[in-house]
Amino acid sequence: MLAAFVREEVPEPPAPTSSTLHGSDRIWPETNCYVDLWIELLHARGLVPEAMLGFTLRQDFEGDQFTFFKPFASDIERLYGLSIQELAIFESLEAHALIQAARGCPVLVEVDAIHLPDTAGTTYGREHGKTTIGILGLDAQARMLDYLHNAGRFRLSGADYEGIFGPAPLFPYAEFVKEIGAPLARADLPRVALDLLRHHRRFAPRANPIVAFREALAARADTLVQNPLGIFHSYAFNTTRQLGANFELLGSHLAWLDGEGGGDFSAAAEAAHTLAVEAKAFQFQLARAFGRRNATGLCQRLDGLAATYDRVFAALDRSLA
Repeated sequence: MLAAFVREEVPEPPAPTSSTLHGSDRIWPETNCYVDLWIELLHARGLVPEAMLGFTLRQDFEGDQFTFFKPFASDIERLYGLSIQELAIFESLEAHALIQAARGCPVLVEVDAIHLPDTAGTTYGREHGKTTIGILGLDAQARMLDYLHNAGRFRLSGADYEGIFGPAPLFPYAEFVKEIGAPLARADLPRVALDLLRHHRRFAPRANPIVAFREALAARADTLVQNPLGIFHSYAFNTTRQLGANFELLGSHLAWLDGEGGGDFSAAAEAAHTLAVEAKAFQFQLARAFGRRNATGLCQRLDGLAATYDRVFAALDRSLA
């Protein structure tokens, strides 16, 4: 077995120093597991995650949910010299993770959050849930795992280690991150990030996705809010949270470009921030509708968010002109 020949010692993780994109002052301190993972992976390498966030322009409403927004592999390669490769698992996740960790290649893999101590108070030990972690190191003998998840770096061991690497009917989908070149110099990042922003602007939705969300919600709101709060949490994660977190990151990207001399993006950044705030407020309104089991007036509250969305892109297009 491969695992018999490869063993990676797990050093004690350093004191947590999360990216400011996960600061306590954020409207949405966590976005989705994949974007959060990349933010912390880049931050841990001393790179600038704000530079990759132009892809957030592409978020759309997909009929039942907002796009689960993820950075483009091509952007990551161009900005940071990192390649995302699919990890073929033909023996065991543990065996392949040992080899990749020894090579300095983080493994990105979907696992069950019930085994992740950093989710204490939500899913840890209580509820099954799919999420992505970044494996940085593992010790098969000591049964310890050093990993990135959501807004930080953590460690698990014992039964949780067995839960991550235990038998499963199917191998999970996994990727590994390979350094294939030097990252761009800090001075070159704004120019390339601006080029990527222009590229993503070409493929942004042609119609306002919040209008589409309002129409889809109106068709089912009265029935939707009759469900228990567990349904609210799932629905909100895939709608309001994805929308709000996406635009808060867009605002951070535009503010970073503005501060780095990439152009005057202050108006667009402010509008994106406003949309993030409005999405959080609407999420609270949605929760109250579930609590009351009454959706009266709910969908009309999205009109303001739709107007703000238009304002984001109007300001952005003026800046890009």
